[in-house]
Amino acid sequence: MAEYGIKKSLVFTLVPVMTAAFIGLLAGELYIRHFSRYGYITPQILKDRSLQYVTSLFSRYVLDQKAVEVDGWNHHRYQLNSRGYRGPEFAEQKAPGTIRIMFYGGSTVFDVAVDKDWPRRVEEILQKDGFKVEVINAGVPGSATFDCYGRLYGEGHLFSPDYVVLYDNWNDFEYFHSREPLLRLFQPYVPKRDPRLNYRNRLDKFVCEHSQLYVRLRMRYYNWKMRVGPEGSQPKGKLGSEITDTALRQFRLNVQMFADMVREIGAVPVFMPEARLVCSQNTEDEKKTILYQYALLTHQALVRAFEESDRILREVAKEKNAFIIDSQSRMNGKNEFFIDHVHLNEKGSELLAQSTAAELEKILARNASLEKP
Repeated sequence: MAEYGIKKSLVFTLVPVMTAAFIGLLAGELYIRHFSRYGYITPQILKDRSLQYVTSLFSRYVLDQKAVEVDGWNHHRYQLNSRGYRGPEFAEQKAPGTIRIMFYGGSTVFDVAVDKDWPRRVEEILQKDGFKVEVINAGVPGSATFDCYGRLYGEGHLFSPDYVVLYDNWNDFEYFHSREPLLRLFQPYVPKRDPRLNYRNRLDKFVCEHSQLYVRLRMRYYNWKMRVGPEGSQPKGKLGSEITDTALRQFRLNVQMFADMVREIGAVPVFMPEARLVCSQNTEDEKKTILYQYALLTHQALVRAFEESDRILREVAKEKNAFIIDSQSRMNGKNEFFIDHVHLNEKGSELLAQSTAAELEKILARNASLEKP
């Protein structure tokens, strides 16, 4: 009788607990379905709405060749053409008499925080001022200088650019703390390995398609497990104050080879040191927006990383007879132009486009073969 009483007591305890849990889960499911601003989503839907990468031999980050419009940061929308570049369609062969300019870099060239990227604005300004130009935005989020080199080598040269602009400091800082060579540090990005955007098995797919609460909990779990932040998975480690000679030598070589290849394809190399919020006088509130963990560098080390990379860009430009565009002097350290350490807001994107276009007009005017229409 005592054993029967214990079982009966457990049943009377578990039934209300399970009922309450079921009601709680059902309420959560109904709330998400009716009030979530994202609507009905699954890993496949999220993949379709996001930038889609493909695995490549020559660059860690390459966008798929699909003409799509996808979701971006803070509900911005990105238009990609059928070649996998941000912006309108363009022909492989440029129109006669057209000056083609390609901008290479990472998310700061892609311009993730605005609807109209600053390279597109540069094209509009130059055309308005009478120059027959076409701009291709070859920026891909996450790309360092060696990724840009790989994409220019693997495809960009086929578009016969006249000028190739490199705007990329920040993404190279992910190896500035390390003495390891690039060969031992990085691997190609394989989209199919991202569990946030791919089903793990048939059961996972079935539950995702029938429970929005499960999808949200699943996403939170994988974001936590993969240490996902605004710029992808964060590396593990403590912030350090050392920038290694190995890294600086590598960055110099990357830039030298980029300039050499641009010359080899018959184009003119142009370097643009990256504008940034980071400076030695940043306030504590400004420092909260700087993603130190991605570079594993302290604030002062990060300031030095920008200074050293800027110095190398200027030295290589002089060595390789490349142009330098000063994109920094009116912007660096001013939070009115940035949403974080390097990414631009609307005001910053507009100012960078104006200053870049002004400098490019000077460069284009020096070219004897260029005539205004």
